[in-house]
Amino acid sequence: MNNNFKYKDDRHQILEFTLIFVLLIFPKLDLIEIPNYHQGIRFEDLVVIYIGISLLISKTFEIQKQDFGYYFYIYFFILLFSIIHGSLYFNQKWVILPRYLEYIIILIYFNRHEPDLKSIFLILRLYLIFNLIFVILQINGLIGEFSSLGYENPENLSDDRPTGLTGGPWELSNCCAIIFFTLLLDKNQSSFSKYFYSFIILYLIHVTQSRTVLVAFIIAGLLYYYIQYINIKKYYLFTTFVVSLTTLLILIANISNFFETFDDVYFELVPMFKNFIYFQQIPNWDILDLRLWSMAYRIEHWVPFYKQFLLNPFTIVFGSGSTFVYYESTVFRILFGTGIFGLIFVIFSIKKYLYIYFCYLRLVVYHWIYF
Repeated sequence: MNNNFKYKDDRHQILEFTLIFVLLIFPKLDLIEIPNYHQGIRFEDLVVIYIGISLLISKTFEIQKQDFGYYFYIYFFILLFSIIHGSLYFNQKWVILPRYLEYIIILIYFNRHEPDLKSIFLILRLYLIFNLIFVILQINGLIGEFSSLGYENPENLSDDRPTGLTGGPWELSNCCAIIFFTLLLDKNQSSFSKYFYSFIILYLIHVTQSRTVLVAFIIAGLLYYYIQYINIKKYYLFTTFVVSLTTLLILIANISNFFETFDDVYFELVPMFKNFIYFQQIPNWDILDLRLWSMAYRIEHWVPFYKQFLLNPFTIVFGSGSTFVYYESTVFRILFGTGIFGLIFVIFSIKKYLYIYFCYLRLVVYHWIYF
């Protein structure tokens, strides 16, 4: 009898290991293409369908308030309402709904079946090893990349930075940074394992040239070790100190040309945003300094959605739905897609993490101005 239970338990762990491996590591390749969309039906989509069916059969597909991601479940229905409402005025990308449902199914599954910690740590280390191998091969032009457009040959890459098995260099560096702190929770790992995988993480972040992630990673690491080994009661004091010191170092490093550069270039941001907010005007690329092109591109991307948002009082309050798959900003995706109502709900949902989020935004602004 005990052997039967052990067999079932082992089989369940193998299944969970396979599911996590596919969802996290397996390359994003289309099995079936969908016309007019960059992404088709992938292997992980079939895995999610299997998970959903297993939840229905086991009658555990209910949503519980204590579940991790509970507010995300509610936001799905807010988005659904906004898409239905937005369809009165604009064509909708209904394909976004199945993607949100996939996230919900995955959340419910792992809330009901807590995966084995050893399996999670093993998969995270395999993630780093596999991505390290693919990054080295990509740097040497021996293999292409996996992006939202599918597999790209080494001779025809859309980005000269390595992506590993992820959809982009930013995604790879972010995942590596998250995995670094996750592996710190493994109290059973040896010192060699800790330093070995930390080296891999630092290397992958470095080769992706994601400066925002690197700066955020360094500051998060300092905060972690300070809280862990010094005094958690002084957390906010230390955070203020680090942010102030970082700002001071930036000013010192740029003191020779700071005012000249800012006067000549970055004050132009004020009329750019004024014209965007009040007149929905796209910047004139012909007279624009190259250092402002990054923000100008974003404004040009936002203008159509902003016009939809301002169509009438109902679109302002409830949004215009999902009129495009990709948005340049998470904040604007929420505001323009689900309106002021959706934005207020999201702010309420993440109120405990707003301080961290605003720190992140500050780092993004720092990255955009100085790099």
